[in-house]
Amino acid sequence: MIYLTRLNKLIFAGLLLAATSAAAEDYVELWKQGLSGSKLTAFSGSVTSSNSTLTTVSFCHDGRYSYYREGSWSVPGMAGGASNSTITGRWQVLQIGNNIMLKYITDLGETGVFPVYLQNNGRVNIGGTEFAVQQGGAGC
Repeated sequence: MIYLTRLNKLIFAGLLLAATSAAAEDYVELWKQGLSGSKLTAFSGSVTSSNSTLTTVSFCHDGRYSYYREGSWSVPGMAGGASNSTITGRWQVLQIGNNIMLKYITDLGETGVFPVYLQNNGRVNIGGTEFAVQQGGAGC
């Protein structure tokens, strides 16, 4: 049997923590590399639906992003409308607790964080929204 002294326990715990921190840093770096230069697209609704939304987010290599959202709605025989908006700012990937998070800072100074993870179907989920990824498609 191997008995760990108090000092050995502290060293072992320190090594585990260092290994976990290094792995987490590697994971954050992988997310940065994967998102950098990518264009993410989400669509809800359909051609036959009266409401639809298209959202795209471009993550530039220099740490900037562009978020574009357009939506339309219609009531057959009555009315319809459309709107769009663009938000730009800076992005970064970080770890908070055990979660990988995407942090944004808009050019107007608003900030926020969203959990980010890879779904089983290969899509990236940011804050509950499922995005298809086009690596190299950011255009910036």
